[in-house]
Amino acid sequence: MQGTAGLVVVVLGVAVLVWLGGGQRGTNPVLALVDPSPSGPGPALRVILLVAAAVTSGIGLVRVLLGLTVPGDRSAPLSGVRRLAWVGGLASAATCVAEVLIGQSSRPLGALQLAVSLLVPLLLSSARAVALPTVALAGLLATELGTARAGLPLALDVAYALAGAVLLGASVFGVNDPGALARIAVPAGLVTSAAGVAQLLLTGPGTRYDALHTGYGIAALAQAALPVLVTGFWLVTNARAAQSGDSPAARPGTPAGELDAPAGEASEEPAAEPDVAEGKPAAVSAPPPAAPRPSRPGRPSGRSRAPELSRLAAGGLVVAFAAAAVLATLPRPAATPVPGQPLLRPVNLPFRNLAVLVLPMRPGPNLVHIGSTVDPGGGGQALPAGHHGAPAPTAPGTITVSAGGAAVPVTARPGAPGEWAVLDIPAGADRLTVTADGVPATVPVAVGSTPADPAEQRALAGPDGPECASESLAALLAAAGADHVDTPGGPGGDNAGPGAPGGDNAGNTLGDCPSRRLTGADADALRDSVTFLAQRGVPGLNLVSDDSPRGVAAADLVRAEATRRNLPIAANPSPGDTLMVVSGWAKAAEALGQATVRARGEPGGGIVLAPWLLTGGVLQAAASEVLPLRFNPQDENARRYAATVAAVVPGEAPSAGGYLAWAANTGIRLDERATFYGAAPVDVPMGMGDMDHDGANPADWYPAGTVVPISPALTGPPGASP
Repeated sequence: MQGTAGLVVVVLGVAVLVWLGGGQRGTNPVLALVDPSPSGPGPALRVILLVAAAVTSGIGLVRVLLGLTVPGDRSAPLSGVRRLAWVGGLASAATCVAEVLIGQSSRPLGALQLAVSLLVPLLLSSARAVALPTVALAGLLATELGTARAGLPLALDVAYALAGAVLLGASVFGVNDPGALARIAVPAGLVTSAAGVAQLLLTGPGTRYDALHTGYGIAALAQAALPVLVTGFWLVTNARAAQSGDSPAARPGTPAGELDAPAGEASEEPAAEPDVAEGKPAAVSAPPPAAPRPSRPGRPSGRSRAPELSRLAAGGLVVAFAAAAVLATLPRPAATPVPGQPLLRPVNLPFRNLAVLVLPMRPGPNLVHIGSTVDPGGGGQALPAGHHGAPAPTAPGTITVSAGGAAVPVTARPGAPGEWAVLDIPAGADRLTVTADGVPATVPVAVGSTPADPAEQRALAGPDGPECASESLAALLAAAGADHVDTPGGPGGDNAGPGAPGGDNAGNTLGDCPSRRLTGADADALRDSVTFLAQRGVPGLNLVSDDSPRGVAAADLVRAEATRRNLPIAANPSPGDTLMVVSGWAKAAEALGQATVRARGEPGGGIVLAPWLLTGGVLQAAASEVLPLRFNPQDENARRYAATVAAVVPGEAPSAGGYLAWAANTGIRLDERATFYGAAPVDVPMGMGDMDHDGANPADWYPAGTVVPISPALTGPPGASP
């Protein structure tokens, strides 16, 4: 009668689930069953579902194993085990219904899991009957736990789920007599422990700080450590049972009913348990037990403590499965710091979400770049941006960085986004302290002991450091696989964070800073620019350069080309001369700002910029500019790059050098020759047609402005007539 009623409940539950699931079908029947990155109630539902499935399937698996190894299949579980199986089955079924209601589960697999979750406790009396639903539920558990992984990590999750469920079931059964279940628990525990530790080593977190101070790290440690502790308990239990020689597991032919009776009660109460099916023979009395070993006064024997420890083991495994389930819903810690490779890390504070970029990650002076957004509810001030001027800097001292010594304030730099500081990091240092609004946070670092190239460190610490950082950031993100971002967000949002776009900095060593040399493509673009101006009859050039290797080479090339074109470069520029800027960002922003002030009194002769000066902080410093570019800032790839850097590093602006590094790492082809583009502010709001599918505005290359072609693509040799 009870079996019939249970079957009716299963059928009705499946029917209700299918009816409730109308219009809520998951896009993928496997991945939709348990969303690996759910929002809202998703994380809680995932934990409940996987823990409940682990408990129920674990009890079922151990029931099947006992039925296969005990003659006569007389090992019917006690009422306490049955009740726990029903609790797990009902919780799993209810969670399936909830996930279908909120659209996180597909109806077919949701209905299947509901059915097998209820069939396992219903059929638990028979090892043969419960085998099929138990195997199905265990398979669903393994699939659901591994939905967020692929390859070897997925295989480890499957092994963890199956072996861990058996270990959990053995711990539940072992509350009555742990020694009898050791032969099942020990192998399962060894497999679970190996899978958990291997997963921790393979997927991280990679630093001690992240392991101990992040939710992901604590959950990963719990997933790996708890099965090891439980396995240790079972190893000790098995050893003591073997030494005593009186465990039911050690006596072949022991009736299975004794496996379900509390320790020491089999010989005192030979009558069958009430849960044993009617008609089954009662348990046979065991031989008189051997004289008990003397125990220490005032201390209970190890055997009497074993059932209590088995309860603790079962509870610990429940926590381990909860930790394994929640891992997929937590943001992964960023990449492990590696000496000599740029490090990008998120820092989430009460009022700010920060992204911290450190390079070159060697002892000595390091450039620290911080992108910051402020929670409006926290009372802070977001990074402001002007309309026709450079972004207004955040108040100096609001954010500071330190590496065991004095704190260094981060400040804005001309032409560059975000805030910057040059911090001396001693050899062997393992962390930085970032303090924002009085709240400190730790950033793990690893600079090693090998000093950096002095020329590289001088370039990073000098005025061209932000341009070098922009290129390194783009290369880092492209190499990590972050070549598509749907919705810009702060670090740590939507399971994504700096470094999390790929999670591994390996191979992203810092290349030469752009200011250290003039490339052939840039040299050709400058020749074309001089030719472009000469053919339009400009009266003269006002050349602005700097003392960087690129700036010196660019100035020499422009002077030589201008001489060849009979285009004078004035020692004392007049208002009608065209301003041609071939310096770095900082000096360019300063020169454009001065030109803008002069233009208020009398018209100027226009502004032509070197191609590497395409970045918002420079373009906003003047009303309009002309640049030779080998790519269109409004095409899909360029906008995707701009959206990605803005999503990963709050307030970050795209740059020409950054996009070239992005293209080189993603296989994007650039134009063979340059096209001249005009950059100017746009005072009217852009319509929906100007928004790309990623939600990024093409004007992100020029905040509140646009960059459009003003000439056809050039042909012929560089410097020839356009």
